[in-house]
Amino acid sequence: MYICRFNSLIEKFIDTLNLLIHSEMLFTIGAKREKPVYRDLRAKNLGFRLFCIGVLFCCSLPQAMGQLTARNADGKTATTYTNASGNRDTIFVFNQTPQAKPGNLTLQQPTTSTFNWYQYDETNKKFEDSPFYTESGTFTTQTGLQQGGYKVTVLPADTAYIAWIYLNPGFNFKLYKDANGELMRNYKFCTHTDFRLDPETPTSQSSFTYYNPNNTPQTPLVLDNKITFTMRPGSASGSIVPLNTQGEKQYLRDNNPPHENMRYYFRAYDMFGVEREDNIMYQTIIPYVTLHTPVLPDVDPASAPVPVKFSCQPNRIDVQNSEYIWRFGTGDSVVYNAENVPPDTVKYTYYTPKSSGYQVTVRVVGEWGWGCTYITPPVKITVDDPQLEVANVFTPNGDNMNDYFKPLTVSLRQFEISIYTRTGKRIYHYRGNDLRSWKGWDGRIENSGRNAAEGVYFYVVNGIGWDEPPTVYNDKSRKSAQPQTFGGSFHLYR
Repeated sequence: MYICRFNSLIEKFIDTLNLLIHSEMLFTIGAKREKPVYRDLRAKNLGFRLFCIGVLFCCSLPQAMGQLTARNADGKTATTYTNASGNRDTIFVFNQTPQAKPGNLTLQQPTTSTFNWYQYDETNKKFEDSPFYTESGTFTTQTGLQQGGYKVTVLPADTAYIAWIYLNPGFNFKLYKDANGELMRNYKFCTHTDFRLDPETPTSQSSFTYYNPNNTPQTPLVLDNKITFTMRPGSASGSIVPLNTQGEKQYLRDNNPPHENMRYYFRAYDMFGVEREDNIMYQTIIPYVTLHTPVLPDVDPASAPVPVKFSCQPNRIDVQNSEYIWRFGTGDSVVYNAENVPPDTVKYTYYTPKSSGYQVTVRVVGEWGWGCTYITPPVKITVDDPQLEVANVFTPNGDNMNDYFKPLTVSLRQFEISIYTRTGKRIYHYRGNDLRSWKGWDGRIENSGRNAAEGVYFYVVNGIGWDEPPTVYNDKSRKSAQPQTFGGSFHLYR
């Protein structure tokens, strides 16, 4: 039936084009008329005929097939049931925010028909027996439609079309705040932060009930217009935090509560484009401090003993009276609180070598009732293993280069050195453990102040390391568990 109608439409379309050509509507004034044009279009120009078929197919298919449409609908979705022809009917959605908008439906047919409009009676669960509107023509339109189901029968084709109108009321949600517009106390936790957003529109209004007209009795079906909530901490363009839903109560949870005061931005939207936004200020309960880079000795910073100065600065005034627990990585710790106010710097000395380093942290316990804690990222302190090396050349000539004879010593807790002439006379001796302040031998004979002559000299060194068990040297290449001498020779040049 539709193929015959379609061919008829093609013939009418070509006749219309021929008429336009003949009347010079498709050409400029004064152009030469060619009557055989219509014969070429109809009989010879197959490409043009196919073009006509394509145009008619695109423009006339809805009229040939027939369907209910809606102008300016905000959305549409298919029913869960299938109609008698095996297809699904359409639910047209009209949002009622920011202003009310009634529904409308239109049906077009390829030939003149009689259209009867019926409305669904939810009380009796069926379409009304009598039409509320009837008209004839090739199309029919109804505006100002209320929410519900509508059926249009077409005569003489004896077909029926069904569609549903959902007047989406929109929604509002309540973001729970205190009198200052901030997050309330009972939603703050040390491990997470909850934000409660409750839809102020009842669930019954945010869903649409329709019916399967093919069933007897007709059971209700529900289109659930789901509302989705999102949260962005810090800025409206921040990362989205997923929500945790509990019934109609919406809890958006941040599992990493910030240690700084922060504003959170919320957005809620339904399936058909209605959306709402709000924001709230979060006053943090998480204490936060910064453990600064420690101050190490200027000379041999990794040679034991290593005295270190640490400083820890609170990032907010309300953290100053919190409890500070310093852990130095050695098993030692110190605690400061409101009664024992932490100083600006904390000093600690490392004695035992540990090349892998000591991890230093500060754990801060908030002064509020929550008792939230914050642990600073660790700071690494390295103490090198014991080491002893002696040079074989010494030039005390005042050029500030190699003017002192000083062995390389690392992490030694005991150190003694004696220097002898080739005849065995001792001309210099030092014993102590403050090797950072000891400059070394300046080339002067002990207790005389005279410069030693150029030549070969001998040294004897005793050294014990800070490690456990201690390292003891007996020559340049071997270590011994028993204290022994470490000796050798060097040249003095001036």
